[in-house]
Amino acid sequence: MKIVAFHSYKGGTGKTHLSANLATALARRGYKTCILDLDFRGPNLQTLCGVETKTTINDLLFDPDLSSEDILVSFEEEYQIPLFAAFASTDFRKMGEIVRADKKQRQRSLKRILKLRDELSDANFDFTIIDTSPGVQMESIDGLVISDATCLVLKADDFDISGTKSMVTQLYSLLDSINYVVLNRVVAESCPPEEGVWSSTDLEQVKKFENTIKNEMRMEVLTSIPCFCEVAREGSRNIFSLKHPDHPFSKHIDNLATALLEGFK
Repeated sequence: MKIVAFHSYKGGTGKTHLSANLATALARRGYKTCILDLDFRGPNLQTLCGVETKTTINDLLFDPDLSSEDILVSFEEEYQIPLFAAFASTDFRKMGEIVRADKKQRQRSLKRILKLRDELSDANFDFTIIDTSPGVQMESIDGLVISDATCLVLKADDFDISGTKSMVTQLYSLLDSINYVVLNRVVAESCPPEEGVWSSTDLEQVKKFENTIKNEMRMEVLTSIPCFCEVAREGSRNIFSLKHPDHPFSKHIDNLATALLEGFK
């Protein structure tokens, strides 16, 4: 099983949206895929998936008797693809328990996340996609350290390059994983690109920007995803590529899946 974490320096990058859509793209290809919401400070995956669940990852971290079977939600029957999810709680009390956890509880939480990873591997999952909290919260680090690859999501029109570089230097250099940048909501001359395909002028502009980021961050840029008004309008109401599989955005997500799979070869 391969684990891919989506991370960002700050919120509002579209990290959750991309992670859910990537999980969908992998499941469409027949890979048994689970998405884990470890963004305990701003959980949004339940809203995105349109479900409510009583037992969450928060509960598992505090209750040694719970297992993956207690928290996993299957979308196999609904979407006819091997897609599963486990959600973080949207209950403010439970969110506070994570934030206020002492050192001993954090150690127990990490052990239970490792146990969850092993249970998913034993259940023959091919991929686990993790949505983490932004920044360098301890719960973010837990998700990053168990990952085989990390996708740092940058919103191309608004990011703190000095802060992001500092995080990459201090944190990512310690990770035993493949580290990538994913540029989201990229704006070029013709935006959105016609049928999702960059013109030669746009492509030159995008490649130049990618090279700038690559040199600044010293990380490979996995892909650049254009800004689409339709995606922004629908926001966090659904997994966009499930509802609009033929939309250019969905094709870019599929390209992201292809690039990631190539990176694991």
